[in-house]
Amino acid sequence: MQTQRITERDIDGGRVRIPQATKVMFPQEATTLNLVVRGQNLTCKWNPRVGPDKERSGVLLVGKALLEALVKPDEILEVSSTGSGLVLN
Repeated sequence: MQTQRITERDIDGGRVRIPQATKVMFPQEATTLNLVVRGQNLTCKWNPRVGPDKERSGVLLVGKALLEALVKPDEILEVSSTGSGLVLN
């Protein structure tokens, strides 16, 4: 499973977009998640963005400064699950 390609706008917004196929690994409701992004333990806000009209990509709000330090534009992160939670590399 993978994230969507990370854009400069995503980094400026401090967000990682999660496509529909990968959303099955995440809760169905908006919540706060503890996960690991590139080796960093983070607490992120999760919004699955399931609206009444159509489903959109889910969004993990990581924060601009953290995301700038962890990723570069055009990267796609691999999403995996461990016994203790989700990992994005």
